[in-house]
Amino acid sequence: MVMKNHLSGSFFAVDGLLNGCSSYKKQPLSCLFGFCNGAMQSWSRTFMYMDRLIRTNPHWIRDYMLTLKGFKYTENDVTSFPDLILENQNEKGFFYEIMAPVTDSHSGVAFSDLDKKMHMTEEPYRKYEPGCKFGLQRLQLEADIEYLMVEGCYQIWQATGNDEWLKQQMPRLEKGLHYMHSDPWRWDTKYQMVKRPHTLDTWDFTDRLSSSRDRMIRPEDPMGIFHGDNTGLFYAHNLMAKMYRYFGNEQEALRHENDAAALRERIMKHLWNGKFFRHFLMFDPVDYGVDEKWQMSLSNAYALNRGILTLEEKKSILAAYRACREKYQGELDDFRNLEPPFPVFHGMKAGSYVNGANAPFVAGQLAVAAFECGEEKYGADILDRIGCKFLRDGKISFLYDWNENDIGGGPRCWCGAEIMNAMTSGLAGVSDGSKLFEDVTVSPRFAAAGEDHAYVRLEYASSGAACEYEWKSSDDRRKAEFKLYSAHRTCKLRMYAPEGTAPFAVQINGESSEFVVDNIAGSKYAVVNLPEKASVCVLFR
Repeated sequence: MVMKNHLSGSFFAVDGLLNGCSSYKKQPLSCLFGFCNGAMQSWSRTFMYMDRLIRTNPHWIRDYMLTLKGFKYTENDVTSFPDLILENQNEKGFFYEIMAPVTDSHSGVAFSDLDKKMHMTEEPYRKYEPGCKFGLQRLQLEADIEYLMVEGCYQIWQATGNDEWLKQQMPRLEKGLHYMHSDPWRWDTKYQMVKRPHTLDTWDFTDRLSSSRDRMIRPEDPMGIFHGDNTGLFYAHNLMAKMYRYFGNEQEALRHENDAAALRERIMKHLWNGKFFRHFLMFDPVDYGVDEKWQMSLSNAYALNRGILTLEEKKSILAAYRACREKYQGELDDFRNLEPPFPVFHGMKAGSYVNGANAPFVAGQLAVAAFECGEEKYGADILDRIGCKFLRDGKISFLYDWNENDIGGGPRCWCGAEIMNAMTSGLAGVSDGSKLFEDVTVSPRFAAAGEDHAYVRLEYASSGAACEYEWKSSDDRRKAEFKLYSAHRTCKLRMYAPEGTAPFAVQINGESSEFVVDNIAGSKYAVVNLPEKASVCVLFR
């Protein structure tokens, strides 16, 4: 099992497909990586902002940071757009989120509405430099940009390995988190959590119809606590701790970990309903036709992978999503972005847009969690179902209605990135514990997808750092072989035991090796630390 040629770039390769040609709409694994990359490329743009070139994917920093999970493997430039946003941080601490042409109302420049000049947001949430054909804007309704900037900067540092760049951003990230914790529009002093107007999950409009153009917080807007803002803030604090610890600042690392732990207590006390996170905790309840304590919104899927939940709590959320498919019987019904939907919200009927449609970005997050929670076959099944849908349509769409029709509505690059992330971190099981794959954990789970041979190479395009391996299973699933081709400072292998088996022997480079069995909800992994370019054989019984 030695591959003769080694290709550059990032890709998945699998062997033995029965239906791998274009005339079939089955077994999508061989082309799913390419589909995801195509969706991301379709939203890639390069603009001239004054005297600098800015590459975006897309030009909303929120979507950019979410899509970064995928395009860090395919794009050489991952910093030009974040640098623009970071350098223009407002003195209050918030970040602008949109770069748009001055002909677009999202730029912050005034637009005409009923013969009146209006702005989508007021100062200081918009910025325009004279002579520039682009403007910057922050939608005041949004409460998630600052924690997403932390998550994004962490991924950029992983991909580039640029310590000096990260050091320069740390004070800005601190200032942004302080804004979340202190600004009267952002922080609730009673619950000690982030607040926002009542929106659909993390979205940027309220039930007030005028919020389609007016993205300010108005006195009549009902306010409350949304779980996704707070689980995201929890995750950001722990990422800050990890970055500070890398730079040897234990005091600041502990401060952020303590802030995260205290926030978790409040989140679980006020927002966890015993099965999943309630949609909204309203300060002054408004009846929208649904009991929001038992309304499951899309950021539950994101909470699965933010380190805030126990294994039991994760499996509870996964069960709630799986119950949607059991209830409605559609191929994509476990990917609903709001369940139950509102009868009508902002003029949208149930099942429309983010009021209950089926979302590939939900699918991606569910798959990642399933692979990590002992539900590997469910994770593989998600990739198979959503991949077959992409094959049938010939594209990745942003949202699907309950009859699986494309209803558009947003950046499909985000969806491509989330599915690619489920493939790379879930199915291929590659986890970068630091930067540049220096400390990596690899958990190949191709057996759960029914594959018997796979080759994976993931390369950070901006630096060339890569993780590359080959995995092969015997026909009877009683033996798995693993070959590591890339060099790492440390590499931990977690070899997944096919369902119904358990590992009983490990050889590394032909020599017997001790190993530990990691048991996760019944799924078993043989865990070993590998030397450079190791060959591993694991036997199961």
